[in-house]
Amino acid sequence: MRVVAVLSVAALWGCSNAPSDADAELLGQIAKSEAEFRDFLDADADVDWLDADVQAVVGELLRGYAAYANGHRSDSLSVAFLMRRADLLQGKGDAEGAVKQWIDLAEGFPQSASAPEAIFRVGFARESALRDTAGALEAYAELVKAYPQSPWAEQATLAAKWLTFDEAAIIRALDGE
Repeated sequence: MRVVAVLSVAALWGCSNAPSDADAELLGQIAKSEAEFRDFLDADADVDWLDADVQAVVGELLRGYAAYANGHRSDSLSVAFLMRRADLLQGKGDAEGAVKQWIDLAEGFPQSASAPEAIFRVGFARESALRDTAGALEAYAELVKAYPQSPWAEQATLAAKWLTFDEAAIIRALDGE
């Protein structure tokens, strides 16, 4: 656990030269909460998101990630924390919250390497968890338009094709009609 805290502080140090005591404390708390959550995953990969202890640790992580990102907009560690935050929201069943987080990340850090992935994940969550085909297609189209060279754009193109898949036409074509 101390190694994670030291690595987190070292990452912060590399991004902003001299972490404040508050930053070091926040990163230490995030590292502690991440270790606790990892313990839950190690005990059972199918985490019981309704368990009070799990909810407490996840709540700490959600608040910690948001606090760090809000206070360090120019720090690349903020992007990683926001991606983790969206993953936690999705994991606990809050697909809408995860979508909002990915959108915030893509809009707030459009030059980051994670922005195309965040937009793809918006589309995928809308498609699979929210059953919003139009919203998914919109996200995939935005990704292809904004980041055409990204590998995520290729995935978005394929996902959009499956969403617009016409089963009846395929069956007719296979039957030779």
